[in-house]
Amino acid sequence: MSATEPVQTVRSAWWEPRIDRAVLKRLMKRSDAPGIRFLAIWAALLVAGGIAIHLSRGTLWLVPAVVAYGFVLGFAYAPSHECAHGTAFRTRWLNEAVLWASSFVWGESPTHRRFAHSHHHTHTWHWKVDAQMGYTNPVRLRTWFGDIIGLLEFWPRAKLLVRHARGRITDRERTYLPENQAATVVREARLLMAGYVGLLAWAAIGQTWVPMLYFFIPRFAGAFGVYSFITTQHMAMAQDVNDHRICTRSMTNSWLSRVLYWNMNYHIEHHVYPSVPFHALPALNAAIRDQLPAPSASLFAAHAEIVRTILAQRTDPSATAYHPLPQGATGPRAAGG
Repeated sequence: MSATEPVQTVRSAWWEPRIDRAVLKRLMKRSDAPGIRFLAIWAALLVAGGIAIHLSRGTLWLVPAVVAYGFVLGFAYAPSHECAHGTAFRTRWLNEAVLWASSFVWGESPTHRRFAHSHHHTHTWHWKVDAQMGYTNPVRLRTWFGDIIGLLEFWPRAKLLVRHARGRITDRERTYLPENQAATVVREARLLMAGYVGLLAWAAIGQTWVPMLYFFIPRFAGAFGVYSFITTQHMAMAQDVNDHRICTRSMTNSWLSRVLYWNMNYHIEHHVYPSVPFHALPALNAAIRDQLPAPSASLFAAHAEIVRTILAQRTDPSATAYHPLPQGATGPRAAGG
């Protein structure tokens, strides 16, 4: 096999690009420095937001301060997601420590997150199969809006955490969760619940607003920030196909957005090669750009496309968002799944 032929994975039915093996191997190298740098920027923004909350207490400025702080806090999704892949850092204990801390903010057992997300990558946007696919085409406007503000996420995740803490694992979860990991998920859920109850107890017994102003309220008030990004990943795209270029959406974002989102705007690239760390996704894009559709021009453009598609689905339920493939590009090796 030549170096320019597609590099196969266990998902051999899926489309994969032509890329030199040496280039791909180099891109897959893990490093601590980029993750530490992105975390430091996130932490600095949280500190700035926390100071703004402190200074604005007792004034109407408290509301925008809490929302802005919550906007940044919600991007705990990014390190949690990357650490679940095991690609955020080269040092294993650092990866696991950040996974735990960010998963506490995000509100999901680290082990469940890791296996459910792995299943999502194996069966990306295949209805009734993908563990993280919560809706199907045609999409409703209320689904789009509910996903952006977090209504479709907070309540299901809260029920999931409580159910796991009670020791209940569903049959569907057992399809992707190894039997020997079920007890770990239950234990982690109980630890997370204990942490949240501890914060509430601190607020009640200590008669302080600190846990509410710096954790619980901001997580809800600023959730629209991160969810407005997450919603663009697959919504209104084709489903039940084996080509990430058709079921996944990439987009162009500002530098700060890419840092907060840990380069997940390169979402097709991430799904094609999930073992490539977040910091190497721009380089991966450069290596295979000629085989990819053009990304959405911005976050706003991505949502405008989603809304247009949802409206089109009212008259044609089979309508999906589509970015034309480059001339001469091949499609998936096999359809369906």
